[in-house]
Amino acid sequence: MQFAPELFQNFMSGTVLDELLCSYQGLPKGVNYMIIGDPGVGKTTIILDLLSNIRLKNRGIRVLFISAEMNEIDLAVYVRRFPKFQDLDILFIEADFDEDSGRHNLEIVRDTLELGWDVVAIDSFYELQGIVKEEENITLKKAESMLLSIIKKQNKGANLRGVNTTFLTIQQVTKTGQFIGSNRLKHAITAMLELRLENPKNIYSDRYAVFSKHRRGDVGVRLYYDLSATGDVKYNSERFRQDRQLRKLQSNATASLRHFADKFDKIFNNQISQGNE
Repeated sequence: MQFAPELFQNFMSGTVLDELLCSYQGLPKGVNYMIIGDPGVGKTTIILDLLSNIRLKNRGIRVLFISAEMNEIDLAVYVRRFPKFQDLDILFIEADFDEDSGRHNLEIVRDTLELGWDVVAIDSFYELQGIVKEEENITLKKAESMLLSIIKKQNKGANLRGVNTTFLTIQQVTKTGQFIGSNRLKHAITAMLELRLENPKNIYSDRYAVFSKHRRGDVGVRLYYDLSATGDVKYNSERFRQDRQLRKLQSNATASLRHFADKFDKIFNNQISQGNE
């Protein structure tokens, strides 16, 4: 199979988040990253900040935010704290269907994506899935299947610009913090980014981003961030690099122990074999 070299040139955000997003830095093209996390941890803010930074750092690219939860008034509140959000292209999905318009939200989403976007964020997949279910009068499973079909086509560049679209989809979680969705949805994603509170019972405790599944980078490395400042999300790069180094040392130590354990097993088995003879 042949691929254009441009497919492997990642989108850079200009923050330490690039080091977490991929082992060779940046947000890859044509992939699907899902974001889950505790309530109030800042999932929407992190994604909007990432979209804005990518748009500013990569000339000529197009990014889109599809909001099935936040309305125009909610966005106005965000813009007061993060002025750079006001320049993002946003598609607001309304839950109530106007019979006179003759167009369902699924059709609007499909037609909008056909224009060709480099990066698309969806907030949230579950809410959009529910809207599609009600409007199309189908099951949640069927709605999920239809949305995944659209996403996969865009991943492969089936749009007017021929770009391999990357999707960042925020997904809701259960009260215990578990991912909501089918096994098919889990298999369709390239990486699962979790945004967590160090103490889930304390909304003011430290917040961090960590991948629990990642085909393009490290799993288990924490990147702490702060949402208290105005204008930008603040990432703790020093703490991130320390945690990454610690994870590497732990991995090396585990590999060494496994190596010596294998050698011991071979010697032990040989002794038993010779004794039996």
